[in-house]
Amino acid sequence: MEYRIEIRNSDGDLIQILENAHDMELVEAINQPTQLSFSLPATDPKLHFVTKANELWVREVDGDTIPTKTKLLIQEDIH
Repeated sequence: MEYRIEIRNSDGDLIQILENAHDMELVEAINQPTQLSFSLPATDPKLHFVTKANELWVREVDGDTIPTKTKLLIQEDIH
């Protein structure tokens, strides 16, 4: 399944789409919150929109279904 990540405000309004997100992994487990991990280049101008105040919506590219909505929990720089 191919996904795209949308950044939305708390009202659900679209702010940005992370076209450069890669290495996405969506993990769903019973009785556990869905976990999303992905990489984004440090030079991506949309990186500053990925904050705890905004929501990350995962949307299926083909089906246009939203399997999960989440918020930023951990952000780390990998060199």
